[in-house]
Amino acid sequence: MTEAVYEGDHGGQELELAGQGRRLAAFVLDFVLFISTLGIGWLIWLLVVGGRGQNPAKQILGMHVVRPDGNRAGLGWMLLREIVLKWGAFVVLDLVLSIINPAVGGGITLAVFAVAALWCAWDANRQCLWDKVIGTYVVRPAETTWGTPAASPGDRAAENLETLEDLHSRGLLTDEEYEERRARELERL
Repeated sequence: MTEAVYEGDHGGQELELAGQGRRLAAFVLDFVLFISTLGIGWLIWLLVVGGRGQNPAKQILGMHVVRPDGNRAGLGWMLLREIVLKWGAFVVLDLVLSIINPAVGGGITLAVFAVAALWCAWDANRQCLWDKVIGTYVVRPAETTWGTPAASPGDRAAENLETLEDLHSRGLLTDEEYEERRARELERL
């Protein structure tokens, strides 16, 4: 999924993979938010925005997580990704390593966690290791030119309606096809 456009329900909005710098900024911001809210505020915030495929930092930085089918991750996917895979797996690893050798457990766990988090820096799909495990991607709205956001979903739907009307008037769409596609575009407005 290295292409800029992701299939799925995004309100007509084109998405592209979030860059490594933005991913790193989100990771650091999540850590700061987690520490500053003693984890409780961060968790409550995750429960509020997780249904939109976001965690607190991703909401602030305008990113979200999509499932392998291209649709936004829901709360269940986000809890699996954030709590079970990102944090829980490393807590278990740390406990196991601490039992085996208490002197090196924390250091090895920290090194493995850093590698898993930085995996997106060299991965072609910009996925961290936990994204690889469940097949998720972190995306953001595509930009058509530097710093200029792509057309809004409403603008795109209006353009699509004009195109549909033109195709129908030329006889390239049947009445049934036209009405079906028109209804979908009207839902986007």
